[in-house]
Amino acid sequence: MLLKKLAWASVLMISGFLLAAQLVPARRTNPPSHGALSAPPEVAVALKRACYDCHSNETHWPWYSGIAPFSWFIIHHVTLGRKEVNFSEWGSYYPATQHRKLEWIGRALHEEKMPPWSYRLMHPGARLSKADRVVLEYWIDSALAISPAKRS
Repeated sequence: MLLKKLAWASVLMISGFLLAAQLVPARRTNPPSHGALSAPPEVAVALKRACYDCHSNETHWPWYSGIAPFSWFIIHHVTLGRKEVNFSEWGSYYPATQHRKLEWIGRALHEEKMPPWSYRLMHPGARLSKADRVVLEYWIDSALAISPAKRS
């Protein structure tokens, strides 16, 4: 009987916490773009489908991104993604920064770390096919080859 009361008390406390958490508004933003990436159409399509929700100022915020605790996770993920690489700010990066970010993107693609499994789980259309990866890797290799910041 005591166990049953403790279980109900726990359920009520957790429910109360989750309800109270809804009172704190989620800060979902899409700031204006400055110097967006210019890429060939097939590259742009793959990037927009698989990367832009976390790595641009063009995030499509799904309905559940306004519900705590999901909102905390999603907003944190997008904030970190934009800090790492933001295609909406690409033109404002120094050439050396673009070079480093292209190398990072290439590694993430090669190791199949992007997009992350947690994102693909809820967005199956964001999966990169082998053809998508080849197109993106070719674009990255080409951009690195002509980069003014190319290392000798």
